[in-house]
Amino acid sequence: MPRPRPLPPPLSGQPFTIKQAKAAGLTRRRSRARDLASPCHGVRIPASADLTLLVRARSLALATGAVASHLTAAALWGFPLPRCFDTHVVVHLTCRPGARAVRRKDVRGHQAVLMPEEIVEGRLVACTSPLRTWFDLAGVLDLQDLVIAGDFLFRRRNPLSTLAALDAYLATKAGRPGYRKAVKARALIRADTDSPKETELRLLLVRSGLPEPAINLPLLDETGGWIQDPDMSYEKFKIAIQYDGGHHASPTQRRSDIFRDENARGLGWHVVVLTQWDLDPFGPGMEPSAVTRRYEVWRAGP
Repeated sequence: MPRPRPLPPPLSGQPFTIKQAKAAGLTRRRSRARDLASPCHGVRIPASADLTLLVRARSLALATGAVASHLTAAALWGFPLPRCFDTHVVVHLTCRPGARAVRRKDVRGHQAVLMPEEIVEGRLVACTSPLRTWFDLAGVLDLQDLVIAGDFLFRRRNPLSTLAALDAYLATKAGRPGYRKAVKARALIRADTDSPKETELRLLLVRSGLPEPAINLPLLDETGGWIQDPDMSYEKFKIAIQYDGGHHASPTQRRSDIFRDENARGLGWHVVVLTQWDLDPFGPGMEPSAVTRRYEVWRAGP
């Protein structure tokens, strides 16, 4: 059996609609060739392509004209989400103004008014803006996970927005579904964080009764030379709190961490190092060791 003719450049590598195929000169027979697959009705894609979330979202957006939103937009932006949402079997789409909510297999269609500034027309797919995506998550996530997602918006490296922009945005959403939870989360969101686990630890420490620590505040020596940026700290009491994730287990990183902490201790700082083990309770009804170790932190201070 002869091989199908190569696709023209505008259609190669990415999903395309039957209408686009006809405009590019593809016959009906060619659009049904064995080297093409149909990720959804009315759309074709090279059969060798991986059906990633981005490919599925793009295919459905092409077919419906809708905008990727909610959990789907959150995943595309890279928001940290609870593990129960990892599969992304269902694609969330919000219809554009004047259109009806999408009804398709493995699609959760949403009917909502999206302002032009709430839609980002990406190179491959249109999705809700970072702020709109976060606001929509208020109807899906609990308060802690919403704060973790909010901290991600304003992370220290490559932030997606600013706290001032969030405040201005929330002022336009008063009375909308999810507004109250979003406002509660806003009161707990902080800028310049480095990881979701650090946010989780900060919230846990505050709930356990400790004052809120500073985030990534530079630790300097007597001459003003930089030593490190502790994940969290109480500068007045010279207490540094480090959360060491999985990557800290490598020998190279471990040596760097030891050097980091010894330098701080040499300046009279008390360094408390916590890991995932300190965030997880050992059993039902038990407190995480990060909570029980709060006394270690507090005794080192005042």
